[in-house]
Amino acid sequence: MGSLHIPPQHLVSCRLAERAAMDADLPPALAAAWRCDLSDDSLSWTAGVFDLFGIPQGERVDRREIVGMYCEESRELLDRLRAEAIATCGSFTFEARIHRRDGEMRWMRVTADVEVKNGRATHLYGMKQDITGEMASPEA
Repeated sequence: MGSLHIPPQHLVSCRLAERAAMDADLPPALAAAWRCDLSDDSLSWTAGVFDLFGIPQGERVDRREIVGMYCEESRELLDRLRAEAIATCGSFTFEARIHRRDGEMRWMRVTADVEVKNGRATHLYGMKQDITGEMASPEA
């Protein structure tokens, strides 16, 4: 069995995400990691992302279906930010509204960065944080 190689930028990103979750005093289910392979748009999620979207953990997810769960305005913003990050090997953060399979509406904060190999973007990865309660508060 081979060993798992985690690129240094992923280690830094994971540490920063863990630190941000701790600083915000978030339960693990509220901040969750995700990754998208740009060669085929396949998604890898931690348990918290499945919970956020209301999808049973471990179920195979199709990016087209998931993007369809974003409200139109959030979907358009995601498409624009994602394309720019891939083109420039950059990163982004935004707040999105989704409708889960069960019809419940949720707000999430999405952070994303690009993994680059030989000058080309190969993967997007980051965190999704459920901020529904924050967006429902009068101060939001």
